[in-house]
Amino acid sequence: MIASIVGNYLKDSGWLTEEQLYDLLAEHRKVRAKLGIIAVAEGLMTQEEAERVNRLQAIMDMRFGDIAIEEGYLTEGQVETLLKKQGNEYLAFAQALENQQLMLIEQLEQLAIDFQYDNNFTSSDMEKLKSGDIDQILHLFLPLEGQKYEKIASVAVRTIMRLIDVDVCVGRGYLARRREIQNGAIQQVTGNPGYTTGFVARGSAMCSMASVYGQETFNVVDEDALDAIAEVVNCINGLCATSMEHMDSTLDLCPPFYAMDVEAVEAEEMLILPLRILGKKVDYIIALGKEIVMK
Repeated sequence: MIASIVGNYLKDSGWLTEEQLYDLLAEHRKVRAKLGIIAVAEGLMTQEEAERVNRLQAIMDMRFGDIAIEEGYLTEGQVETLLKKQGNEYLAFAQALENQQLMLIEQLEQLAIDFQYDNNFTSSDMEKLKSGDIDQILHLFLPLEGQKYEKIASVAVRTIMRLIDVDVCVGRGYLARRREIQNGAIQQVTGNPGYTTGFVARGSAMCSMASVYGQETFNVVDEDALDAIAEVVNCINGLCATSMEHMDSTLDLCPPFYAMDVEAVEAEEMLILPLRILGKKVDYIIALGKEIVMK
């Protein structure tokens, strides 16, 4: 998820094209970060020092870490620590950027500072973000008064990643009473605690999502496409209900409801979590103990 969040930030800021981002997201899942990139990201080596070791590695037939130790850049303990971070998603994305000669880790780290400022994140927040942990990342993008929605949102994001788009991108969530839309699918879950969830969007944004889940091509958001979206909502709520079984509560899933050509969804209070699913902007909405109404 962190690769998609950072990648979309770079695209929106004009550093990447949509095609470049697509290629990077595909590549970062196949690569492991090299020790040099990790050392620079951790502030243990400069870019110039890492490049010098890379040049020496080409003629000395030695591992990067061994050369870095021999040259006095790193200690054995530091190399051991860095090796444990090779599977980190953020660093793998940085490696993909360098592999495609689009950006060095030092520039990415500088742009990460801009990202931190734009999102009002602390240094601790950025560490959580770069860890790649889904729950920690999601927590950062929910409003303080919206943490009660976190468990359902986590199940939703994980389900989307598993069934539709492993590179789903989470945006800044917010609370609202109304959201203007054009189409959507929602489902009420009765019981204690009851809630309503769903996906809403404008235009044809949910076509790609429906196509992947429904395993057929949708070019417009029609009843069949929304039926596929409703099945995703039902799947998420089924998993949520199962995870809440230990709470001595009985939850019943009502039949999903979907509609086209509507103006808005309304509720006394709902969390709106902006997502980019397969590159398209879709909102996931949650209302706890309240009903969401399409108008």
